[in-house]
Amino acid sequence: MDTAATSIPNWVTLLIQVPLVGVFIWYSLQAQQRFMDSLDKRDAAFERRNEATINAINTMQAAIMTELRETNQRMDEHDRYVRANVARNRSQRE
Repeated sequence: MDTAATSIPNWVTLLIQVPLVGVFIWYSLQAQQRFMDSLDKRDAAFERRNEATINAINTMQAAIMTELRETNQRMDEHDRYVRANVARNRSQRE
């Protein structure tokens, strides 16, 4: 048995390993590519979710700002009404 193993040249055993190394490298590159694709999909989903959240926040902010403007207008109208009535009531008392 030792004689058969020693009769095979060293380069033959290396030559046999070349396809195996090639397959391993190909598999590693494919696995890395799949991983990178999944990261890209994750990042794209994250961006979509962030955009949706930002759009929702912007919509809420616009609604709040509109409500605040309307409230300020109502308060200004109320203040004018109160001032006019207070001034009229004072003049009627005198």
